[in-house]
Amino acid sequence: MRFVIEIKKELDGYSARVPEIKDCEVWAEEHEVALNKIINLLAYFLKLQPNFYYRLDITKNTKDFVSYSINIITER
Repeated sequence: MRFVIEIKKELDGYSARVPEIKDCEVWAEEHEVALNKIINLLAYFLKLQPNFYYRLDITKNTKDFVSYSINIITER
């Protein structure tokens, strides 16, 4: 399974979302915290087990916006 994660710098922190999943959005004061929170929320929406495996690749990186591709690994 592959999804896009978008993180946008706001005036007061960072908003992160998975555009393919309605209401899969978070906010945090730091970029890394927003990234961790959105990955955890994505896992919740997909009903994944804790400590699931994934690969994260940066697909776009600008001053105020970062886009990632997250590939959920279901078989090991």
